[in-house]
Amino acid sequence: MFSPVRGRYEARSYVLHSFRHFYFFAFGDARRAFSNFPMLSCCCPAEEPEQLAPEPPVELSAKQKGASVTLNGRMISGSGSIFADSALLQDKCYFEATVVSCGTFAIGVATRDTDLEGVLTDKVASAWTANNSTPSLASLQPGDVVGCAIDQADYPVQVYYYKGGARIHQVSGIRGEVLPVFSVSNGASLEVNFGSVDYAQGIPAGFQGMIKSKSIL
Repeated sequence: MFSPVRGRYEARSYVLHSFRHFYFFAFGDARRAFSNFPMLSCCCPAEEPEQLAPEPPVELSAKQKGASVTLNGRMISGSGSIFADSALLQDKCYFEATVVSCGTFAIGVATRDTDLEGVLTDKVASAWTANNSTPSLASLQPGDVVGCAIDQADYPVQVYYYKGGARIHQVSGIRGEVLPVFSVSNGASLEVNFGSVDYAQGIPAGFQGMIKSKSIL
């Protein structure tokens, strides 16, 4: 005998059963499919830090030298003077020169308009150097290292000379923008170091190796 109550109950059960089957087939496979994907982060991956190119080293200038100066890497010989390829713009910087062979030489700084066809002694108004006639440098032998530290942080500007880590000479009164300069003659040769290799006697306290100046134009 048909019962209305029982009929409504069976109908409702059929509907629920059918819905469960529909949900499983419609969404079950989709859920399993999405579960195979890796979890995505809500944040963007961290950017790789920018790799900065190393600063170019200061070198001796093949374009700014006397006609009779021979340049071979970091070593100079012949006769005349040669500039570094960068002006001194730091407050305090340091470089070195090693005596390779003895003769007439000079080490220091000079303005860009200085004549490079001779040895730059202390008689040249636009150069501030120490040379083989300077008492504290007169006894230098091959292999000896002369350090040169320029202090532009105070006035008057000073150039300090070092040997074996000890200060041996001082020049003052530097004016204007200057460049490192080196002179050789009468068989002398020098090997210059602006920091491309380790400094032989270390940098004096408060100074740093020379950094190449850059044009902003």
